[in-house]
Formats: sequence, structure tokens, C-alpha cells
Amino acid sequence: MEKLNVEKKWNQKRLWNGCILAGLAHAIMVAQYPLMANEQSWDNLNYSVQDSSGQRGTVSFAGQKCVAAFRNDNSERINEVIDVERFFIGAPADIVDLANEEALQYLLDEVEGKIKPSITTAFWADGENIHMNDSIEEMLLNGGNLIEYQLMDTEMAIAAWKEAYDMGEEQIQLLRSIYVRKIEKPDNPIVLSQQEIKLLGEDDEGLEESKISFEEMGVLWS
Repeated sequence: MEKLNVEKKWNQKRLWNGCILAGLAHAIMVAQYPLMANEQSWDNLNYSVQDSSGQRGTVSFAGQKCVAAFRNDNSERINEVIDVERFFIGAPADIVDLANEEALQYLLDEVEGKIKPSITTAFWADGENIHMNDSIEEMLLNGGNLIEYQLMDTEMAIAAWKEAYDMGEEQIQLLRSIYVRKIEKPDNPIVLSQQEIKLLGEDDEGLEESKISFEEMGVLWS
């Protein structure tokens, strides 16, 4: 499968679209794989992702701005005492406020006897472009790889999620349908039909987890 082209221009809109697509793919497939329910979630404007192998991160969206922060427990940086401010040098005050009030609150840990944010990389978008104080390679190495698919263009991302989750054609069609509705009118609730719900499977535990994941994104069941 083609990997993410790190030279291609990224922006807040592409990332938001990618996180929406990822959350919907997750909500569909958690119906079959309920044990992965903790790997993605939405909490209002915050999208969180983890891999159950020591990496987690949160992206916080606010209009045309966003902040993304990540923690990789396998990074060499994890043993260093790094001030969070180091990752936001040059960021405007409203971006720093967004980071402190939202994204970093999902990445708290005990550091030198105090509960405080503990991250290994971060970036932000203030308007069109994404900015970071790491190189792209450093960002991906230190936890940013968690959103590799989310930074792909839509068709590449759909192919990536299809392979990652072993999604069938009916599930892909469902993903496309809900995604288009969500992107076109992001603030409007979406109600899945009984026919659409049947495509998710029959596992009671998985369906309950799927319903929770969908509801976090404003997608309701009829």
C-alpha cells in the first residue's frame, strides 16, 4: 500500500476530514471488533487516538485552527523532562490556549511528582498551513504516525482503512455515504436507517460499542 507522502501540503481541513473519516471507519468496524473500542474517540471538538502499544494523541479543532499533541512511551524523549512549551515556540496565544485547555488535558501524567501534560511531539494549524517545531520525520517518530492515515487524501485513506480493518464492499459503501453526509453538514445530526444498522453485524457487545462511537460524532440510530 502506498504510504503517506510527507512532502504533500497538509492543512487543517484535510486533517479534520481525515479524522472524521477515521472515526466513522472505526465506528463501523468496532461492531465486529469491540476490543478495539478504546483506539479512537470523539469528545466534542477533541479527537483522540491510541494504538494500545504505548502511543496516544489528541487533536483539538476550533474553527480554522487545530492543535495536535502526541505521546510515544517508546520514544527516547520519554525519559527527558521536556517543557511542553518547547513544542509551541512561535505559536500564537490562541493556539497555546487551545493546547492548554483542550488537547494537553488528554495527555496528563505524573512528572516529578506533579500532574502535568507529558508529550513527545506536537503541531498546530493557524489558518491554512500546519506548523511544527519538529521535522516531519521527528513528528512521525514521536507519535504523529498515529494520524498517518488521517493526513492522507480521502481516496487513499479509504483504501488504507479498508486494508487495515479488512472492510467489505458494503462497509466501504456505508462509510462513504455517512462521510459525505457528515462533511456536507457537519453540525447536523445524522440518523442511520435500520438497513444501514444491519450492515454493522449482529454482535451485541460490538453493536453497543459501535453505537457509542457513532453517537460521539453526532450519528444516531433510528
